[in-house]
Amino acid sequence: MAIVITISLLAAACSNKKDEVSIGTEPPSTEVADPSESTQPVITPPPTEAEAVEPKTGGTLRVAGEAEVGAPWTPSLVQCDSYCYMRAFAFYDPLTVIDYDLGIRPYLAESFEPNKDFTVWTVKLRKGIKFHDGTPLDADAVIYNLNEVAKSFLTGPALYDLAKDGDGNVVTEKIDKLTFTIATGFNGDIKKPLPWPTLPYLFSKQGGFIASPKWLQAVKDNTGDAAKPVGTGPFKLQSYSQGDKLTAVRNEDYWGKDADGNPLPYLDKVEFRVIADGQVRQQALESGDVDLIATSDGRSLSSLTENGDFVTEMQDKYTETSHILLHLTKPVLKSREVRCALAQALDRDSLIEVVANGFFEKANAPFSSGQEGYLADNGFPEYDPDAASAAIEAYEAENGPVSVRYMTTATSTTKIQAEFVVEAWNAIGVDAELAQVEQSELIVNAITGSDVFEAFGWRNHGGVYVDQQQYWWTERTAAADGTLGLNFARMKDKVIEENLRKARSATDEGERREAAEAINRRFAEQCYLIPLWWTQWGIVHTPDIANFGRNPLPDGGFALDGAGFPGQAWLTAVFKN
Repeated sequence: MAIVITISLLAAACSNKKDEVSIGTEPPSTEVADPSESTQPVITPPPTEAEAVEPKTGGTLRVAGEAEVGAPWTPSLVQCDSYCYMRAFAFYDPLTVIDYDLGIRPYLAESFEPNKDFTVWTVKLRKGIKFHDGTPLDADAVIYNLNEVAKSFLTGPALYDLAKDGDGNVVTEKIDKLTFTIATGFNGDIKKPLPWPTLPYLFSKQGGFIASPKWLQAVKDNTGDAAKPVGTGPFKLQSYSQGDKLTAVRNEDYWGKDADGNPLPYLDKVEFRVIADGQVRQQALESGDVDLIATSDGRSLSSLTENGDFVTEMQDKYTETSHILLHLTKPVLKSREVRCALAQALDRDSLIEVVANGFFEKANAPFSSGQEGYLADNGFPEYDPDAASAAIEAYEAENGPVSVRYMTTATSTTKIQAEFVVEAWNAIGVDAELAQVEQSELIVNAITGSDVFEAFGWRNHGGVYVDQQQYWWTERTAAADGTLGLNFARMKDKVIEENLRKARSATDEGERREAAEAINRRFAEQCYLIPLWWTQWGIVHTPDIANFGRNPLPDGGFALDGAGFPGQAWLTAVFKN
């Protein structure tokens, strides 16, 4: 794979901060690309043997993150954000994971092999793995999970192009107890097999969480508790108080081992706490109430990365874009001129300074550094309040007043951001108002295309390959307002649709990259969303917490923390000194 590395000024500035450790972010060389060129996905170096230290077993790790999940813990229904992923990886194992070479590696699976045209995949599972309730992991269990995911309104769109039978089940063939095949088919049609070279990547995230089929069936029969997940993971659920704390204890029968054959996990217990406000979360770390926080709050990161009392594991590649999500079916937001005027009204450099102490890099698209299709210059309109005012005036002369409700989560930082945005929009003649709600309510409003949804403060689109964004951007998930749809903006664009399809089936890296870049430029041209900055995440912890970025893979190497969904880290091999 030909790799071109770009090094952002911000990443360089952060690299020498006291006691900061960058896991999966430092480039393997200092070659710098022409800023007008695009980048392939950036490969990051794995931990070295020299970094290995003697592990210690036992102890409790106290973790704090930003939000509660928006639904029960069944893989097909949980509304999973970054902090959800960190918790879910405690009790679920995925079928595949991403390594430091951005390779798709089998995890619960022993192998994941395609036929010659990538339309049928053969999956072989590892032997001897059991769920927390004693049920064996086998082909039947995984097929059951795949069918649950495929039939869910929430996760099903990610599997649209797997072939389905008349009952909506994925077309599979069981070869033996541990082996089965999966067939592709455009829009589920078995008669239209679709090459899908990056399909295994899908199973490194929520679509690959494998739960006990016995538990899933009990939940469906109303004899099981959907809030008490049962997986194969390194920890078992001990207790769960929604919105407050989840406690998980070591799975004594866990199948995973370290390179020396020692059983994992090392920790006895992990307490996951919910602290929604980033500033309050930082205070909990500094006061000793917790050992570790996950944060994307720029003010917290600018402070904590300079604080020698803590270690920060930065995740600044393949990361999400903080942006303003626009509900494109709203009459005024159907207008490209209005959308671009709203973008030009915002001095994003000043916004980043106000909200994040200048810690983040200004974004121009939902393609961050390291992602396939990233472009340093994609033509997104720059700050020009005079042009924005003129565009709004011209639109109102023809169509009447422009009003926009800006909705965001209820934290101190997001309120500062919202007030900046609303003031800037009012200054160009827009009647803008602010509303703050809890994060799960914000997500529900987006999924349902609620009437109150006009413009949201949002964060999404992390990952490595553009195919990961298919279900967010395809017209196939742009449901009517008031119904469930993962294309939250309700965006329908022929250029984007054509290139999403190309990217899904392309077997050539160059062809896939060109499709991703075309999508990037189309977003900039149409102002379908307003990119603000590329989110950086810090996993910040006390110095006695060790071994981050060293979650061992069964066949050698390590899983890359944050790959595919930044803001979380594997805790399987983490320990306390």
